[in-house]
Amino acid sequence: MVLGLAVVVLLARLRAGTREPGQPDGATDEVITGLLSELRKWQAESAHWKATAERLQRELDQR
Repeated sequence: MVLGLAVVVLLARLRAGTREPGQPDGATDEVITGLLSELRKWQAESAHWKATAERLQRELDQR
């Protein structure tokens, strides 16, 4: 059983290569890029609706 565990650990280390835990890889960069893109979309939409609400409030105040 110990030998099997040692083989699994050795294979995991070989597969990881020189990467250390916590280091970003290609998939991490892709996910972060996608999340930041979505965040920018949400921020733009939020700014649009805020400007719309302010415009409508000004129109109501003028009446």
